[in-house]
Amino acid sequence: MNWIGFYTLIEREFYRFMRLSRQTILPPLITTVMFILIFGYSLGTRIKEISGFSYIIYILPGLIQMSVITNAYANSSTSLYMARLERSIENMLVAPLTHFQMVTAYMIGGLLRGVVVAGVITAVSAFFIDFPFHHWGLIFISIFFTSILFSGFGIISALYAESWDKIAMFTNFIITPFVYLGGVFYSIKMLPPFWHKISLANPMFYCVDLVRYSFLGVSDAPVWIGLTVVISAAVILYGVCIYLFWRGYKLVN
Repeated sequence: MNWIGFYTLIEREFYRFMRLSRQTILPPLITTVMFILIFGYSLGTRIKEISGFSYIIYILPGLIQMSVITNAYANSSTSLYMARLERSIENMLVAPLTHFQMVTAYMIGGLLRGVVVAGVITAVSAFFIDFPFHHWGLIFISIFFTSILFSGFGIISALYAESWDKIAMFTNFIITPFVYLGGVFYSIKMLPPFWHKISLANPMFYCVDLVRYSFLGVSDAPVWIGLTVVISAAVILYGVCIYLFWRGYKLVN
């Protein structure tokens, strides 16, 4: 195990998104603040409470998780695709690094970006509202496995994509619609029975619901089901990514 190379790759991933913080950290922060101001204060005056909480407090955990999802995906997908595009990945492939180390480093990069974004948004949101923290440990668990899950999805999309348009296609036509349909701005208990069942089949709903329970102590589905879905999906995608690297699937054009 080449631990120096492994740590260097993680350091590179961390440095890459921190160096571009105006593009990686600041935009999701501004977007969340805008959601708080527009949806929370404007629409919140008409929607008094959901599950015993004011509307702005109810949607905040979902907004945090939405930022974690999009940033974890964006970090691994753009980093790996850029390495393929510039053929710099060839240097990594000839280095004494295992497929396990390479995949893990990319996922840790997405994890770190997701955690940093979540922390910054939570800290800034505290200036606007005073929201509870029901279960600190579960907050970290939910954000951790959500970041791993969508970092893995980003790796798979980066290997599949042949252009930047396909990277954006995954974001625009898969992640964004499923996140918005995952109960970020509402409780799925408010939906008609048919759409309620459809929402339960959306894995992103469990990511949002799990972090909402972590903050507020309320959920639309049993917590153990949410944990099972999110952790299982993260582990499966992690294994798929390692398998694709082991096969060398489209790593080199």
